Amino acid sequence: MNQINYSDLLNNVKSMINTLEYDAMRSPGKTKLNAGALADLLKLQDYYTAKLNAPANALLNEAGEQVKRPVGRPRKL
Repeated sequence: MNQINYSDLLNNVKSMINTLEYDAMRSPGKTKLNAGALADLLKLQDYYTAKLNAPANALLNEAGEQVKRPVGRPRKL
């Protein structure tokens, strides 16, 4: 599986936000057009920031010990 570099993704999202904000400052019509995209990019920024600051994706039980993940498909009942 490919590793996702969340810091690069976060930098790209910040760059897109800055570009859209600058574009919106220059024209009031662009502000209305860019509002939805800016809202979505700000949500993505929050999501990637949380992913970047999150601990490793390990399943932990109540005692804090790592649990093995199930392999394969779940069994049919």
